[in-house]
Parts: sequence; structure tokens; C-alpha cells
Amino acid sequence: MVSSLMEYLSIYFAVFSLAALAGLIAERSGVVNVGIEGYMIIGALTTSLFGQSFSESMGNTSQIIALLLGAIAGGIVSFLHSFAAIKLKADQIIAGTSINLLAQGFGLYLATSGAKTQIESGYITITFDSYKFLSIYLIIAILVTLISGLYFSFTRTGMRHISAGENPNALEAAGVNVIRYRVVAVFISGVIASLAGGIYLLTAGNANFYGTANGMGFLALAIMILGQWRVKFVLLGAASFALFFSISKAVPINLSGGWLQKNSKLFQVLPFVISLITMVVLSKWSKPPAALGIPYDKAKR
Repeated sequence: MVSSLMEYLSIYFAVFSLAALAGLIAERSGVVNVGIEGYMIIGALTTSLFGQSFSESMGNTSQIIALLLGAIAGGIVSFLHSFAAIKLKADQIIAGTSINLLAQGFGLYLATSGAKTQIESGYITITFDSYKFLSIYLIIAILVTLISGLYFSFTRTGMRHISAGENPNALEAAGVNVIRYRVVAVFISGVIASLAGGIYLLTAGNANFYGTANGMGFLALAIMILGQWRVKFVLLGAASFALFFSISKAVPINLSGGWLQKNSKLFQVLPFVISLITMVVLSKWSKPPAALGIPYDKAKR
């Protein structure tokens, strides 16, 4: 059971940390991103389609290429998000919800229309005494988290990024293009969220796309809010949720008989229930970026 627990922990931490960081990057610039689920679906769909096409000629390398293509697809779709939320100054929650609906509708259509959306699920792991504890995807998640922490804490660009979400008028007065920062932030957010979706498909999703990300994007959104839009707290939240999911997956599988194994699906609902309760309890202490969700208007400077 320890081996299964460590493997699941590696998988879910990679998915949750990447998806939550994707939301954080957009929202620290002042753009609400409730479309994480949609970007994950786009990433999973693109990864499945291209991975299946390349698998015969390229083997496991096809997974990495498919992941990159999935991330690029998410970045392209992000321009639709930016156009509505930033250029047209539409309600940012509605813009993100539109991404979710568009991605899920398109994904379900392809998944049920006979398109080949299944690829090989094997992935590279580093083992210690037969315990799988480190995958190539976990390494990617750790690198993205580390770079994000350093970016926001120690770089001038990162400070300006934060200012775009806290006081965009002052940033524009200093000669910095706020709109550009926000568009780039949403683009990077879409790339990373789609990467998380592709990783989820290849690992926890068993490499078979069914048109959904199973609510992982919404949980990532909850992790970002609970983490108070700070990389270090989001990292802690991702680890906690990954542990909840790992236990809910590994424990029932490794039990022989009994009520818990027979009702394993009910046990796997616990992380969603815990996240809902936690958000309700802690919501009044949330401190989002001051300009989050407010369309930027140069005329009001």
C-alpha cells in the first residue's frame, strides 16, 4: 500500500500544483480565471489526440511531444479568454465559464464521436526499493513551482506582474503596459493549466480521454483561493489535497473486502467535500489581489 500511496501522491501533487499555479499566475495580474477546468480539458484532449497519432512511430517520446502540443493548444485558446475579459472588458467570471463550457462541449463531442483518444499510459519513474516516488511529471511540477516562486519574489517583472493585479493605474503611470502583462499572464496560465490536464490524462486518467477533467480544475481553483494567491501556500495546499486523494485512492484498492472497499467511490468524494467545507469556513479571511476582476481602463488613471 505504501508504494501505491507514494505513486498517487506524486501524480496528484503534480496535477494540483500546476493547475493551481496556473490560476494564480492569471489572477495575480488581475484577471479572474475560473476556466482552469476548461484548459485542463483542452490539454487532455490535445494530448490524447496527438499522443495516439505519434505513439506507433515514437513510443514513450510521443507523450512528451503530445504534452507540449497540449500546452500550446491551451495557450492559443487563452487568447479567446483574453479578448473577452481584457479587450472587450466582459465579466471575467463569465469569460472563464465560457472556456469551461466550450472545452467540455468540444471534448465530449470528440470523445463520443469515434475519435481515437486513448494512448499508452506508461510514464518514467525513479524508484527506491521498489517504491515509485518520482516521475518526470513531478519533476516538471517542481521546476514550474520553483521558477514561479523565484519569479514573484525576486524579479522586477514579477513585482510588476503583482502590481498589475494590485494597483494597475500606478503601474501604467510608471510607463508599464498593464494590458500586455495581463494578456501574457493569461497565456501562461492557459499553457500551464493545459499541461496539468495532459499530465492528469497520462497518469490518474489512465490515458483515456472521456471529455472531462473530473473536476480537478475546480479543486485547483479552491487550492489557489485557500493558498491566498501565494506560491508557498498554494504549494502546501496542493500537497494536502494530493495526500487526501492519494489516501482515497490507495486505501480502498489495497483492502480486501469490507465496507470501505465496496464503497470506494463514496470514499473518493471526501476530498471534494473537504475542499467545500474548508472554503466556506475560510472564505471570510480571503485577501485576493485588490484589482482582481476589475477591467483596466486607462481613462480612469
